[in-house]
Amino acid sequence: MMICPEHEGRLLPGAADPIWEAVPLHLRQQLRGPAHELVSPAQGPLKAQERRPLLSVVRAASRMRMTGAHWILLLTTDRQAFGSPRSRRAQRLYAVLEQVAAQHVAPDGDQGAGPAVRRDGAQLKESGPPSSTH
Repeated sequence: MMICPEHEGRLLPGAADPIWEAVPLHLRQQLRGPAHELVSPAQGPLKAQERRPLLSVVRAASRMRMTGAHWILLLTTDRQAFGSPRSRRAQRLYAVLEQVAAQHVAPDGDQGAGPAVRRDGAQLKESGPPSSTH
């Protein structure tokens, strides 16, 4: 399950888009606590070797040093990657990410600087959305 599954396929702004620098302070502060709890020390699935990139991004969130690429990774990561379904720490982090997606991310079709990224993490070609043929 991804954040806001009802919006699956929704476009996220590219990593270089200035929208990521404008995430409100209160949302970044709300993310800081749960992120710190997950990485000090690393908890659950974040301890796994293959999760090192995600662990690094969650650490950046705990320090409030987020880039557009960090936001994209967090917003396109499956909930299970942060912890078990019973993990309150993971749920608190995920709840803040849901708030960021709902309150701050640009609406569909509003593309800024850089290539757009689908909610599933795939980068779109510069020429526009992928064709609908499968």
